[in-house]
Amino acid sequence: MVKVRESKSRGATPKKPALPWRQRVSQTLARKRAQFRTGLQALAVGVLLTGGAVGAWYAQAIASEFAARFPIQRIAIMGDLKHVDPRALEAALRPYMEENFFSVELPEVQQTAQSMAWIDAADVRKEWPNTLVVTLQERIPVANWGKNQFLSAKGEIFFAEHVQPNPNLPTFIGMADQAALIARHYVQMQAVLKEAGLAIQALEMTDRISMTLQLGSGMTLVVDEKESLEKLQRFTAVYQLFSDEQRQQLLRVDLRYENGLAIKWKKGNGDTNAA
Repeated sequence: MVKVRESKSRGATPKKPALPWRQRVSQTLARKRAQFRTGLQALAVGVLLTGGAVGAWYAQAIASEFAARFPIQRIAIMGDLKHVDPRALEAALRPYMEENFFSVELPEVQQTAQSMAWIDAADVRKEWPNTLVVTLQERIPVANWGKNQFLSAKGEIFFAEHVQPNPNLPTFIGMADQAALIARHYVQMQAVLKEAGLAIQALEMTDRISMTLQLGSGMTLVVDEKESLEKLQRFTAVYQLFSDEQRQQLLRVDLRYENGLAIKWKKGNGDTNAA
């Protein structure tokens, strides 16, 4: 007789009873439906993305074609321009002829125009269907500054290439941060000297706040900032007492004294001596 020994399982998980076939079929169908829905969702997203990209490309193509039909064909320059080089201005604005009426950036055109030395302000507008109208205001120079710069009516020092100093304007010399002060002194001093028929041709301010005035007659005046107008008035009173011959012999007058002045005269041969 053969004895069959039963094996004992220690810790083994008992087998789950098999689900009824109807339940198994139901679960399988549910999984298939879920997978199908996921696939449909992925397909829909792909179609939307593709359609959006195609739509965006198509819209951009239409916009580009539409814009290309309206190129900038003319730039009209307005304003009373005396010093602006028309060729340089045309060259600076020419790149905007490659833009179109709808996409051109007006602030960029304005900035380009105002970057030119003689342009004080620029206003830019569009004029249908293909024109940019650029209205310019020139800087107004009130004085030459140093050897090759100018001082504008707004107190701005600017450099103008290939432009010589204007002989009809006074020349100011000094530190850039002294520009407003020098201009103010010039206006006040010129008003005093004008009464004696004198005109300031150049005014230089040194670091010591001492001013040297070169007059149109060739005479030089030196005055400090302290009570400068009173000292000039004292000089003009004395100057008007001189004869024409004496006035022509005046070379340099130092007014930096509280109660007097020092005069240097010309000699007949062009040399000088102090008096």
